[in-house]
Amino acid sequence: MISYIKGEIAKKGLDYIIIDNNNMGYYISTSFSTLNKLKEKDHAMILTYMHVREDIVALFGFLTQDEMDLFKKLITVNGIGPKAGLAVLSTYETNTIKEIILKEDANRMSKVPGIGKKTASKIILELKDKVGTLDSLTVGESETVTGRDTSDILDALISLGFNSNDAKNALDSMDIEGKSENDIIKEALKNITRQVL
Repeated sequence: MISYIKGEIAKKGLDYIIIDNNNMGYYISTSFSTLNKLKEKDHAMILTYMHVREDIVALFGFLTQDEMDLFKKLITVNGIGPKAGLAVLSTYETNTIKEIILKEDANRMSKVPGIGKKTASKIILELKDKVGTLDSLTVGESETVTGRDTSDILDALISLGFNSNDAKNALDSMDIEGKSENDIIKEALKNITRQVL
């Protein structure tokens, strides 16, 4: 089992990173939240989970222990594999996921790509006693974004291959107050795509 990998971020994709460790490149599937905090050439320690099946060996990784712990809980749910767990973590921040589970909000959970209402209800049923309490949830420093705090998001959009002017114009045209970084990036991607078309 590989618990973590330290090295340089050699490449960022839409849902993965390649980290160079001793001249070996490790392909690690990850969430939007972790991707948004990393830049190519950064040195980082990525916490990893190795998924082994008869036909595949895959690494999933995260910057924070909170994301890793929640990922491991999600994949204990029958019918939720690592890719579905990653989809949940790429749709919502960790505290939002816990809040959705604790409030038994199957509608919001079912907005995750690939998660239907039945599976959403199953996630809530199986994890509501395992994610803490509503009182214990605190808003993380990257949970919501103010109008002046967009540099990381702009960098994330540029690292995905978009022109800096297009990315800035997309952000300037949006109301970002109180939204998570993930939500802002998704909305910005839609806006940029419309501009290109």
